[in-house]
Amino acid sequence: MNSCVVLIENDSITISLLDDGVEAGSFVVPVGITSLHRRHFDADPALPEDLTNAIGEVIDHLDDARRVMPLLDDARSVVVSGQTARVIAAVEHGGDIHADAFELTRDAAEDVFRTLALEASAERRHNPGLPTELANTIVAGCCVMVALFRCLHLDTVSIAIAAQPVSTTTTGSASV
Repeated sequence: MNSCVVLIENDSITISLLDDGVEAGSFVVPVGITSLHRRHFDADPALPEDLTNAIGEVIDHLDDARRVMPLLDDARSVVVSGQTARVIAAVEHGGDIHADAFELTRDAAEDVFRTLALEASAERRHNPGLPTELANTIVAGCCVMVALFRCLHLDTVSIAIAAQPVSTTTTGSASV
């Protein structure tokens, strides 16, 4: 049984394919939240064409991963980790999540994406579950999440929460 673990970071996305719990391959996408944000988002709120281009860039890289790891298309479960994934789950949930994992559906991910992408940063930072210091880069994170669902034809993913609980009261600098 194949499963996939996706780690979304500031400057990369790591995709690991597991076969019965043993790593069967990995692929590093040379794009992450910060780099995607810098490259595509100058306007606030983001322009539709910038959103389309950002999602398209991630999908292009995910297609590369699918070519390198053809079994990726057969993954029965997908776990997404990293602060961005936890924040998207927290926004969908409406605040802090006190569980080890959160099931995020494609419809919910698309809804969070539309909600956050259409708001200016000043409005966006008031969403429950969204730490204010991530209000600028979360749209890029939503583009990554939506690209995962669309490219891999997923209905649901499990967001790994236990690694580091999302708290809307975080202070100081944070990585996405």
